Amino acid sequence: MSLEGTLETIAIPDVLALLSVTSKTGELAVDSSGARGRLWMDQGRVAGYDVGRSKSLADALFALLRLEEGSFSFAEASSEPANAVAPAEVAPLLEEVEARLALWPAIKATVPSLEAPLSLAESVAQVVTLTPEQWRLVAAIGGGKEVGAVLDELGLGEFEGCKAIAELVELGLVRAPAPAAPLAEEPEPVEVEVPDSLADFAPEPIAAWDVPLEPASASEEAVAEPEPEPEPEPEPVNRGLLLKFLGSARN
Repeated sequence: MSLEGTLETIAIPDVLALLSVTSKTGELAVDSSGARGRLWMDQGRVAGYDVGRSKSLADALFALLRLEEGSFSFAEASSEPANAVAPAEVAPLLEEVEARLALWPAIKATVPSLEAPLSLAESVAQVVTLTPEQWRLVAAIGGGKEVGAVLDELGLGEFEGCKAIAELVELGLVRAPAPAAPLAEEPEPVEVEVPDSLADFAPEPIAAWDVPLEPASASEEAVAEPEPEPEPEPEPVNRGLLLKFLGSARN
């Protein structure tokens, strides 16, 4: 049986489940830009691994399950396992690794990478009791080392080692750099056409007869003021009647 594909189309857990239910024996090779490794199957069970700095079978699966792109291939004709272990069932292994993956984001927020520099705090605010394993970590960090160097010195896997270092950081004994914030994407430049002269902005002349004249609405019409009424002209005096009135008054 030969099986191959990409991690974008079928994930490693699905590949292992298929090899388990079909009780296959052979070698599963995974190739990615993030990691490269091999797993050996024996009658549907995982019997060996060779994945980076992995110290155990769970470490190997933990590294492979974090890959998001790459390819895989399985061949029934295989070589001897690089790190042979007692054949382990696939389902319990996947459950253990899934539990690790659930905790990993919080650990990575404290210990961002294997290249992160570590140093001991100058002082602590409270009394701290350390286990022998924690004291070994403190002693290994000493005056300052990278995470990967500490794990290699103590023979710890990535998950267990980073988890223990994160606990020391939370206790205030160890300092680790904060993960870098993602850079904001720069907006794409916008091309703007610049006219050769300001004359290009001048509006075209409009002939007077091209503009239709709309009649003014009733509300816009001026209201005519009423003309004042002329004062009545005095009637002419009748001289004859006036003289007659004056003559009778004297008598």
